[in-house]
Amino acid sequence: MTEETKRFLGELPFRMDLRPRGGHTSRPQVTLVHGAPTLNTLYWTEDRPDSFCEKMAGAANLKEGDLIAFGHTHKPWTREVAGVRFLNTGSVGKPKDGDWRAGYVLLEAGEGLEAPEFVRVEYDLERAMDGIRSSDLPDEFADQLEAGGTPKPVEVP
Repeated sequence: MTEETKRFLGELPFRMDLRPRGGHTSRPQVTLVHGAPTLNTLYWTEDRPDSFCEKMAGAANLKEGDLIAFGHTHKPWTREVAGVRFLNTGSVGKPKDGDWRAGYVLLEAGEGLEAPEFVRVEYDLERAMDGIRSSDLPDEFADQLEAGGTPKPVEVP
């Protein structure tokens, strides 16, 4: 990564708070963070207890009907705890859920927030793998991409 890219990324906001359909406080809030509202590098996995989710909702000042979207673990999942929706959006370029396709989430906002829709998109996987192998990245990144983050088993003769 160039110094310019590092500087740009370092200047991005830690979190974004959105109020789809208007800025009134009675409307649901959507909070976007990378890892968690307390730390960008925190691994927030689907097996965390409800108490952890409630703690993160409190740290983000979320209330019933709100949603917090995050990533970092590259594994898509969603659940609701105490009326707050928790949403890991997955990964566009380095999935870790066994599905190599790029993933994103569609979120519809009417009077409230609808259930999120996980979407997968195919792309030229071979070209992406060739790009990895011809770069300074480790070649095993290409194999991990093809396997959707799940390492291939080693064959024993």
